[in-house]
Amino acid sequence: MNFFITGFSIILIELLAYMFKSFSQKDMKYEVKQLTSFRLLSIYAYNAIKKGHNMYALLELDVTNIRQRLRSQRKEGQKTTFFGFLLSAIAKAIEDNKELNHIRCGKKIYYFDEVDIDTAIELKLNGISIPRKYVVRDAARKTMEEITLEIEKAKINWKESGIAGEDDKWALRWIKLASMLPEWYLKFVFRHFSNKPFKIKQRFGTTYVTSVSGFTNVSGFAIPYIEGGNRPLAFAIGSIVKKPGVINSEIKIRDYLSLTICFNHDLVDGAPAARFVTRLKQRIEGNFYN
Repeated sequence: MNFFITGFSIILIELLAYMFKSFSQKDMKYEVKQLTSFRLLSIYAYNAIKKGHNMYALLELDVTNIRQRLRSQRKEGQKTTFFGFLLSAIAKAIEDNKELNHIRCGKKIYYFDEVDIDTAIELKLNGISIPRKYVVRDAARKTMEEITLEIEKAKINWKESGIAGEDDKWALRWIKLASMLPEWYLKFVFRHFSNKPFKIKQRFGTTYVTSVSGFTNVSGFAIPYIEGGNRPLAFAIGSIVKKPGVINSEIKIRDYLSLTICFNHDLVDGAPAARFVTRLKQRIEGNFYN
């Protein structure tokens, strides 16, 4: 029996050797690049933080009316963007459902009055779009115009100084450290940081919003990442596409936004999640602009 096993192992080894021999490294065209400090920091952070138990809401929202309204405002000289409107709508929907504006630490939950939105603002460098970290503080008490102007100011600061704001400065410092410090130490720091609710709010806000709408017009949904255990909500803004919709019993072509909401099921049950989705839909599709 051992003879047959040994013989089979030899044949298998020779077969694998023949297969790999036919794919010589010298015959391949390739290049090797180092992982950036940003990618290293992301990998270490995701590995350090445990996964949560999430549920998702995939929404298609009719944004025809609000886009028309924003275009009219811009013609009148008001500085408003669709992204600023969405951040305002999300923040106000969370304020309408205050039980979702919290951060968990162990067996305790810290509820906050201010809705701080952690997001990435799109900047241009040599024609290439790059994201930079920015936290909109107390966003629910700001109008969409105020949020738009705040983000535009952050972009101007980045062009002048290379830093979008204090949170961006902090993030850049940690990105540089990622290429210098060992992985085990960074994981220790991330785990220690995850038990500090006030630090989490200060550096990462009470919720997270990412947007891929500026990079594609393909219909579909992006799934946002949410760390396991600390914050209850995360959002991913997708693209806007034209689709037929029923308006006053008539079929018309409308603009639909793809929006994904990730709920941390450890912290949010189905009923509060459903109420929040309903309220957010009202604020985006209805007349709750400010």
